[in-house]
Amino acid sequence: MEEKQGYVIVTPGTLLATLKKSGEGTFILNGKTYSKYFGIKREGYRISVIPFNQSYKPKRGDKIIGKIKDFNYPFFIIDIEAPNPAYLHLMDISRYNTRQEQIMKIYKPGLWIYSEVSELSDRVRLSMKFRESKILSGGRIAYISPSKVPRVVGKGGSMIKMIQDKTKCKVLIGQNGIIWINGDNTGLV
Repeated sequence: MEEKQGYVIVTPGTLLATLKKSGEGTFILNGKTYSKYFGIKREGYRISVIPFNQSYKPKRGDKIIGKIKDFNYPFFIIDIEAPNPAYLHLMDISRYNTRQEQIMKIYKPGLWIYSEVSELSDRVRLSMKFRESKILSGGRIAYISPSKVPRVVGKGGSMIKMIQDKTKCKVLIGQNGIIWINGDNTGLV
């Protein structure tokens, strides 16, 4: 373990506690808690490890950005930068009674969307029915590690609001680490 400015950097297999205090990013072996990842140790009621780099693990209710890859009736297949693609059912696209022909004219491979993880079973299912969901046209896409999303957003959205105010750009960040930036100063973000 290496300690830097108030936080502790750990590697996989590092002993974190001699008690069972397992949180995210840890495992228990012989009654002791160990790190699963290379990352930062966080202590509270439970001990957890925030990995420096990790692929996105979807959770119900996550707001994410994804790219339509294909259509296999009745699902659009969406790349969300996770080990497996997500699926957007035709019935989960609009809050309004929109005809399938209209949807097929708009939703095509290559289109970026901002949506919500609505269901986790053997596959990740998305919904475009929440209020903020939208098609992302124009702008540019950037990527960060999903573990860095909370730091970029800031407490209560303070960091992202400051970025938007200073650059006069619209910025959407998905929990999956995909960022959409739109405006005249996208190079500043």
